[in-house]
Amino acid sequence: MERRQRKLRIVGLALIIIALLLGVYITVAFLAYQSGQELQAERAEQTRTAAIAVQVERAREEIAEGNHRLAMRRLEWVLEREPENATAIALMAEAQAAGATPTAPGQTETPESAPTVEPADGTPEADETEAARELSRLANLVKAEEWDEAITGLLALQNQYPDYERRRSDELLQDAYIGLGLEELYGEQVELGMYYLGLAEGLGVLPQEVRDQMLWAELYLGGMAYYGVNWDVSLFYFRQLCPAAPFYQGACEKLYTLLMQAGDSFAAQGEWCPAQSYYQEASSVPGAENISQKLGQARQGCADATPTPSGPLTDTLPLTGTLPLTGTLPQGPPGVVTETAPAETP
Repeated sequence: MERRQRKLRIVGLALIIIALLLGVYITVAFLAYQSGQELQAERAEQTRTAAIAVQVERAREEIAEGNHRLAMRRLEWVLEREPENATAIALMAEAQAAGATPTAPGQTETPESAPTVEPADGTPEADETEAARELSRLANLVKAEEWDEAITGLLALQNQYPDYERRRSDELLQDAYIGLGLEELYGEQVELGMYYLGLAEGLGVLPQEVRDQMLWAELYLGGMAYYGVNWDVSLFYFRQLCPAAPFYQGACEKLYTLLMQAGDSFAAQGEWCPAQSYYQEASSVPGAENISQKLGQARQGCADATPTPSGPLTDTLPLTGTLPLTGTLPQGPPGVVTETAPAETP
């Protein structure tokens, strides 16, 4: 009877110890999970802050270079994520004030036409005067960003007066093509925008900021061509586009979506290590959501799937059936293994 009671006391004590250990383990695990979430949020915030700082600095540089339209696009992206950013607000006001009278990239002010005397109709002087008036009108259209009407009029002017101020009309036509192309580049017709910018390039060297935006469009089109079809190829393009121009066509949002889709696909198949890699990268994308639960599950699954040996290897068999090598191996063609027999003993 006493022995039985002693066993019961031992069992009870063991259960209490197990319960205490289990409680400690659960507490430690919860604290570790909470710490991981806080660390993940801190890293995401650091990434977002760094991305905002980069875009603000680039906007400052572009304002100094006179690229007010591009600077405002960057600042709009910043203010969507940080509406109270004082530096971005000040730079936006500066860009808007400087761009109150919008001009196309590379455009110069249109000089006022010299006063002319109306000669009789049908004379060369009359034709030149009419061409000058039309060119002045078209320059005002370009200045007002009436791209379509300006392009139509400039092409008609060059067709009717091919030798009149051709360099000036080409400059205006290039400005109009650039303006219309950039508008389409940030809309739904990206390919059409690239077409107009290609026409502009045929009229002369494009400004660097325009070439940069064409590169962003090429990366975007390349990524979208494989979007939802081939993750790796699409990611190749958006991994370049997101850091350079996060404001362009939702580049970072698309990068995040691709990474999460890839991670979810691997997780669904139980391939936790690749899933962890994609989730980890997704967590560092500017504006990423908190994915600590998925990332933690993938880490645990990857750790469980790759155990490390804890002791020496056992149950190994010795290599048998091998022949000692004596002498030299005969030379054969590259990639061909030749068999050798043991040399005869004299």
